[in-house]
Amino acid sequence: MSYNSAITIGKFDGFHLGHQVLLQDISARAESDGIKAVCCKLRFPGSNIMSTEEEVLFLKHNFPNIDRIEYIDFTPEFAAMSPEEFVKEYLIKKLSATYVVVGTDFRFGKNRSGDTETLKNLGEKYGFKVRVCDKLQVDGSVVSSSRVRETLETGNMEMVQKLLGYSYKLEGKVGSGKKLGRTLGFPTINLAYEQDKLLPAFGVYASIVKIGQNSDGSEEALGRSQNDGTRVYKGITNIGIRPSIDDGDKPTVETFIYDFNEDIYGENVTIIPVHYIRQEQAFGSLDELIKQINKDIEAAREFT
Repeated sequence: MSYNSAITIGKFDGFHLGHQVLLQDISARAESDGIKAVCCKLRFPGSNIMSTEEEVLFLKHNFPNIDRIEYIDFTPEFAAMSPEEFVKEYLIKKLSATYVVVGTDFRFGKNRSGDTETLKNLGEKYGFKVRVCDKLQVDGSVVSSSRVRETLETGNMEMVQKLLGYSYKLEGKVGSGKKLGRTLGFPTINLAYEQDKLLPAFGVYASIVKIGQNSDGSEEALGRSQNDGTRVYKGITNIGIRPSIDDGDKPTVETFIYDFNEDIYGENVTIIPVHYIRQEQAFGSLDELIKQINKDIEAAREFT
């Protein structure tokens, strides 16, 4: 059999900076050897730092040499495979591996019985090379998906961006809401985001708002339309259940865009929370809520 793929394997939740080291490795290897590069992603149920669509676009725009993502759902059948069965069925038969790169903590096979040494031994047996990359560190600690998740849960968006190497964002279409913000003098847009998207800490954030389909995911300057039609604005976003207006237990993402009064219902919007202002809280009256919103806007303007 002829092998023609450079592969990296992992959970790849969020494609953080540590993951990007592996992605860059297979991208460079594929280019130098004239073969395909494949990101082999183990997919688990539950919320994710990136949606599937975001993952595909991220690779397309940042690692164009990578041919595709090969998704592997973590089913009971998959979990029961031995390390060698995994290698034979996926790396050899399905992906035609000639080169595999993983991190030092890589485990695979039933009960996580396989490690990097197991992979190297199987590589010698089946004819593919294995490279093991050290874990990347930021501020003295290893970059990991669990660290990104924990940081998101605190609302520290500056550190989240530092760990990811890009801005965390929420994408979707503008949906219908209760329109209470309009009656308060702060008309908001309600984002219909992907329900399996991992949300940051509930609260109020200074935000960047992009209206329209952004073709390359870049973070352009504010104030005018971009070449692809995307318009970029500043705003303030509330993420959570809005306890002051009894909004139920389903989290909402609502954004007030400064100096903006267009009807954009149904349009594609990207919200980038850049700084955590405060946690959600209940107010005794709408007047108190309005006063706090004005304070939030004043505070948020310092960060966008």
